[in-house]
Amino acid sequence: MVVTVHYVGFHPNLVFQGFEQIRLRYPIEKVYLVYDAKPDRYGAVSRYNLKRLQEALSFFKPVTVKVNPLSYSSVASVFYAILSVEKGKQVLIDITDMPPYMASAVTVVAMMFGNARVYAVQPQQHGEFIPDPDTPEFADFIARKDNLQLGALFEVEVPSRPLELIEDEREVDILVTLYTKNGSAGSIAQLIEWMGEDPRNPVVKATYSRIVASMEEKGLLKRIREGRNRTVKLTELGTAIAEARVRLGVAKPPPAPPLPEKPLSLHTP
Repeated sequence: MVVTVHYVGFHPNLVFQGFEQIRLRYPIEKVYLVYDAKPDRYGAVSRYNLKRLQEALSFFKPVTVKVNPLSYSSVASVFYAILSVEKGKQVLIDITDMPPYMASAVTVVAMMFGNARVYAVQPQQHGEFIPDPDTPEFADFIARKDNLQLGALFEVEVPSRPLELIEDEREVDILVTLYTKNGSAGSIAQLIEWMGEDPRNPVVKATYSRIVASMEEKGLLKRIREGRNRTVKLTELGTAIAEARVRLGVAKPPPAPPLPEKPLSLHTP
């Protein structure tokens, strides 16, 4: 059985036509529709087209999932969670309507799962909305389309070695612990303390140094020198995996430390 995942943007008809082709080749068990939840015009278009696709695919009772397509951690955590839930099935991810940054993040996550494949739908006609190049309207159209200004520059984090599914429980515990501590520890010693172990023990310290170095190679953590210490910080990919694990309920954040007791007052009210 096959699970399909579709991002809903500006071209729901292309998404639907692609799904119809997939349906002829594979027995579809479940359909996910991922949509833009941002409170802007892009989000409004996505949510409008979501309703149209929900109606067209009503027989499959699609599962809807919201995302911020401009947030690496949002995209990666959503797709990591979906692929984790559907781990034993073949999952086809439709990137037809995704912005480039989102498609890149999804591809990085899909590489962690052997059951995931990515596809896109190509339209028959390209650029039919562009005026004839031999008309005055063509230059006006180009000028209007070229007036956008830079808002932000996004870099897709790519690990320095081939990705693998994060199944080591200690690594997961480290990710979740850092996630619940605003994403970083001032040093490996502080991280060890948060993990409930003794940073003064040389064996423990060496073990965590090795684990952190391995997680850094996987693109989950990065170490930043600040003074005499090296801060251990989650990458966006590490943040996304921790968030997905907590969302799925397979990892729980550690309990909050108890509040200090109030000193006993010697004064009577």
